[in-house]
Amino acid sequence: MPTAKIKYASDDGFAVRFTGREAWACYADNRWREISVTEAVCKCGVLTEQAYLEQFGHRHLPPLPDAAFCSGWRSPLV
Repeated sequence: MPTAKIKYASDDGFAVRFTGREAWACYADNRWREISVTEAVCKCGVLTEQAYLEQFGHRHLPPLPDAAFCSGWRSPLV
């Protein structure tokens, strides 16, 4: 199964990355949290990759969790 292209967004100045299946946001505590894809698409301002890097590239964002954007089946209970 091909990996979905990751898209970028900003939620009130906080970094967001998402695909059509999952979304992650890094808020003030500098920790990534999974959010709904609907929230990422409808509430957050979608950015180009270049605009995302311009806005967040100078900040030290932590690495995404290992479970983020993993390929293959994942239990919805995890």
